Amino acid sequence: MIKNIVILGIFLLCCAMYSQEENTISHLNERHGLSFLISHSYISQGKIDGTREWLAAPSFGINYNFKLNEKWSIGLHNDIIIESFVVEDTSKDEDLLEREYPISNLIVGTYKITESWGIAVGGGIEWERNENFGVIRIGTDYGLELNEKGLEVVFAINYDALIDAYDSINFGLGINKIFK
Repeated sequence: MIKNIVILGIFLLCCAMYSQEENTISHLNERHGLSFLISHSYISQGKIDGTREWLAAPSFGINYNFKLNEKWSIGLHNDIIIESFVVEDTSKDEDLLEREYPISNLIVGTYKITESWGIAVGGGIEWERNENFGVIRIGTDYGLELNEKGLEVVFAINYDALIDAYDSINFGLGINKIFK
């Protein structure tokens, strides 16, 4: 499944990067963005050999954003942690919660402080075969433009609070394609 998600993300990104249309509209009028990020999720409530420790789990992100105006955009942010792990269940005393390759789907609003730097807030659901949780996300991202064709390198930091579960901090690096 993970292989299929990665292949789909790479395919979508390649299609966006190599479209046959010539970009004649300025960067300001481009409204869509598709990002692929490689990241690490740090989980503070992790359990290793019965002791509470920080866990570092690799993850991927595929994000779609629609620019509403010069300052605001709304998007669908999708993340998958590509590792199984055990965390402390904060809703119960002394119980453990097993997570196997959880996938998050979030609706996120982003406010651009500058042309390159944005602050994001949103929410959604983390899906996993044992139990699903609501997620609240607060984050920031910074994009460095690579060329005039709408390619950017993106740096992202997100804090995800899973309701009645655990919290995580995600550090990501990726590529973003902006198009009309």
